[in-house]
Amino acid sequence: SSDLSSGINAEYGGVRINVWSLNHKRVSYIQNPKLNSGGCKFYGSRAIVCERRERDDYISVFSFSNWKLLCNFKVATEDLESIHIIRDAIMVCDTRFKPSYLVYSFDGDCLSKVDLYSNMLGIKHVSQSISEQFAALGCYDGTCKLLNSVTWSVLKEWKHTAEAITKNTVIYKEEASTNGSRFQVVENQGFQLPFVKAHHDDPYLLVGVGITKFSASGRYLASRSDAVPTAVWIWDLDDLGLCTLIVHQAPVVALDWDSTLSKDKDETLAMSCNGDHVYVWNVGGVLALKVPNCETLNGAGELGPIRNIAWSCNGKCLILKGDYHFCLCYFPCYNGS
Repeated sequence: SSDLSSGINAEYGGVRINVWSLNHKRVSYIQNPKLNSGGCKFYGSRAIVCERRERDDYISVFSFSNWKLLCNFKVATEDLESIHIIRDAIMVCDTRFKPSYLVYSFDGDCLSKVDLYSNMLGIKHVSQSISEQFAALGCYDGTCKLLNSVTWSVLKEWKHTAEAITKNTVIYKEEASTNGSRFQVVENQGFQLPFVKAHHDDPYLLVGVGITKFSASGRYLASRSDAVPTAVWIWDLDDLGLCTLIVHQAPVVALDWDSTLSKDKDETLAMSCNGDHVYVWNVGGVLALKVPNCETLNGAGELGPIRNIAWSCNGKCLILKGDYHFCLCYFPCYNGS
């Protein structure tokens, strides 16, 4: 649990949650949890758990102190996909085959219900800004929707197509060189996006916007579409347009914003493409940094390909995660510019 007072684990194929109290040395049980991609969340001193009983979805709210049930209510979903805590409310995403979401208070009152569109797949990814003013919905229709968390309405919709590129968009394209990778600024007029061909024979392939992340100040939103997996789209919320498009040679698997803010430091985005490089962007440009002891085409190193990345809390280093190892990547000369 987030207050470190309890340890939680699921057993028997996820049909029961065990709650081990570290303070009182006792165990409690939660029956019939729905442990899908987002079926259990922690917020403040409360735990929010999704449940499935008699073909209906329920949400239970527990207190960390004694794991007492504070509230249990039924939600109006066909097959609850995930929940997200945004601005002291619970956002509920229905099945991926139904593009809608509902918003409930912690007391079980339905605050809003929004149907995004019809006859298409629903929501794939949800993220919120640090200020909790906005949320970003990555959808299976290839769009990213900016949500106002006060009115729960959609403020802006961005398509991950060439139509989003304007004369003010800066496009960086990765190119191989004798000294490694580097990025060149290319003309945005008539730029061809590297779309991937869909495999229609794969019934489990669901293509949509699978990554969305806000910067620390909330000015920028980075996203990645599965249809163009090598590209990172950076949207400027000041003018609600595409400010930067970064095209890599390999699909992007992870990205993370530096969470520290300073007048002398630009907002910085780090990216990984499941290889031996880390890519860093700010308004000054893009750097491709080779990490030692990673897997190469000629053999495997100690770390292996970089599967995931995260900034440290103070913004002074990156945590790089491989299959079996992780390391800390420092920037001795980095000052954010």
